[in-house]
Amino acid sequence: MSRVTKGKQGELKAREYLLSLGHTILFQNYRKRLGEIDIISIENDTLHCSEVKTWNEAFGFFPVQSLHATKRARMRKVYFYLLQEIPAFYHLTPSFNLIHITEKKEVRFYSSIF
Repeated sequence: MSRVTKGKQGELKAREYLLSLGHTILFQNYRKRLGEIDIISIENDTLHCSEVKTWNEAFGFFPVQSLHATKRARMRKVYFYLLQEIPAFYHLTPSFNLIHITEKKEVRFYSSIF
C-alpha cells in the first residue's frame, strides 16, 4: 500500500472517530501557503485542529514526536488564517490535537497537546 493511500485511509478513520465523539467536520485538508491542518472540526465551544498520523510504532518512532516546533508553528499560522477568513470562529476555544492511527487501525486521540 502506498504512503498516500495509507494516509488517506488514516484520515478517513480519524474523521469517523471524531464524528463518533459528536464533532462536526468543517474542513478536511485545509491548506494555506504556509501549511495544512488535516481535519478542522467543532464540538461544543471548541474548534479542533487535528493532525492525523498513520504510523507503525514498531519502527521506534512515535507520532507525538512528529509535532516538532516547526509543525506546531505552521498549524498555528494556518489556524490564524482560518480566523481571518471566518471571524465567527474567534469566540471558540482552539484545541490542537494529534490523531494517531496505529498499524492495527486503532485510534489514539491526543487532545490539546500544544
